[in-house]
Amino acid sequence: MKVKLSVVYSLTLSILTLSMITLTLLLVFPQSSKVISEVTLQSFLNEVKILSKVDNYDLLFSQKPAFGYYYVLNNDALTVYHTDTSKIGLNAKNQVPGLFEHMQEKKEGIYSYDYQGIKRYVAFSYNGKYYIVHAATEDELFGKLNEFKRKFFSASFPLLIVSTIVLGFIVGEFLLRRPRKQISDSKALVKNVSENVIQTSSSASEIKATAENTERASMELDKSMEEFAAYMEESRAEIENTLLRLSEFTDTIEQITEYTSQLATLTETLSKVTDRITDISDNITVLAINASIETSKQNIDRDGLSRIAEMIMELSNSTRNLAKESKQSLSDVEKIVTSTILITEKVTKNISSVRDSLNVIQQVTVASTSNVDKLVNVSKTNHDAVEELYAGIEQLEEAINNIKVEIEKFAEAISNFTI
Repeated sequence: MKVKLSVVYSLTLSILTLSMITLTLLLVFPQSSKVISEVTLQSFLNEVKILSKVDNYDLLFSQKPAFGYYYVLNNDALTVYHTDTSKIGLNAKNQVPGLFEHMQEKKEGIYSYDYQGIKRYVAFSYNGKYYIVHAATEDELFGKLNEFKRKFFSASFPLLIVSTIVLGFIVGEFLLRRPRKQISDSKALVKNVSENVIQTSSSASEIKATAENTERASMELDKSMEEFAAYMEESRAEIENTLLRLSEFTDTIEQITEYTSQLATLTETLSKVTDRITDISDNITVLAINASIETSKQNIDRDGLSRIAEMIMELSNSTRNLAKESKQSLSDVEKIVTSTILITEKVTKNISSVRDSLNVIQQVTVASTSNVDKLVNVSKTNHDAVEELYAGIEQLEEAINNIKVEIEKFAEAISNFTI
């Protein structure tokens, strides 16, 4: 059951006020009553003292007192005068035991006793001959005081309680105006914070989902980069193998070029030999002509010499023809060798360019492999960063959930805090 704080405040203030008033009444009222009683009894006694100085008792008892009754006792405790004449002659010792003894001892004063269930007070004074007595009941002496007490505690005190409660409620409402506004502001703040926490929690969930997707993408990237790195490694090996084969091929071409150059040199030498053979053939021809001329001048074996000359001529012709054919062949070989050398030089230049290009490709391949390694490292770093981000998001989500729980508890406490 919820109790409004204003009610608690009003009850608390009322209880405190009533406690203070009650404590004040407990301290002041008995003392006031005591003082009033003492003053009343003193006035009661003073009246008797004054009456004791009057000798005309007939005048005293000719009229009834304002309250109680008068009587006069002699030294034997007998009633000499009494407002109620029927009681004249009664013995006070018999009627009220202890009263006359007290009078004899004190001579004047106040004496109280119970008679027929009623508390009575007696003011007495001794004038040397008689005891002048004024008797009255407690209600006659303190009736107004007792009536005031009854009215106060039956009417004024409940009214005081009600007014104190109303005043406490008014004061409580006045004191709670600012706390009530603060509570209202706190509720609004808690509501806004709760909504923001819920939105932040939703954003954290979305960030977490994004981080999970990023992590999966990063893992896929890692896998792809590993496969690409393996492919690049295989490609690098193939390119290195191709470069090695092209290098061997280039070396072979260079050897062919070298051999072709040697062939060109040999062809040039053969050309010189052919020229030399041609010269020799020309000399033999000259010798053959000279031999024919000489045979025509002398009578020697002309037929043999003629035949030798013919043979030398034939040999010379054959040599000349062979030299011509060799020279022609050497010319053709030289042309072929020259063309081959030109083509080989062109191929060498192209192969040099290809080798440079392959070196560049190799450098590019090495750089690509290095870049792939760097990308792998970057991917790994990205993966680690995503892991850290994921862990941070989990911590953030946990902290947000804790804040949400605490705010819910605070909101519940505020909602239970009824003003």
